[in-house]
Amino acid sequence: MEAALTALLLGDARVKQLADSKVHWVRAPQGIVPSYAVLQVISSRDDYHAQGASGLTDARVQIDAYSATYLGAVRLSDAILAVLSGYRGVVSGVRLQAGFVDNRRDFPSSSSGDVIPLFRRSADIIIWHSSL
Repeated sequence: MEAALTALLLGDARVKQLADSKVHWVRAPQGIVPSYAVLQVISSRDDYHAQGASGLTDARVQIDAYSATYLGAVRLSDAILAVLSGYRGVVSGVRLQAGFVDNRRDFPSSSSGDVIPLFRRSADIIIWHSSL
């Protein structure tokens, strides 16, 4: 699923314009400059029915958009969510069934120890998916 989401996001013109190719999983590389996104799976569970596993999995993916400005972080977050929300299709051998935005939250422009103070917009999206 991670490769599928990365390919989907990097294939979107608006995300590409706002973040270039800076969409990372779990953490951003050292020395990266704004704007960029970091995604991570917060939780994931397989779906079952009376016959056993359905083959579907739902994953809660946290998306953190960083930028030097608050509006830059909001724009990048909104662009990413616009791509993933409600998306249905096959990407990189994964069938993405749907994405449901669960929540959004803002964080201050800096925390102690930050070399470059950045704004962060964080959002959670539930992604239903299955392997082909």
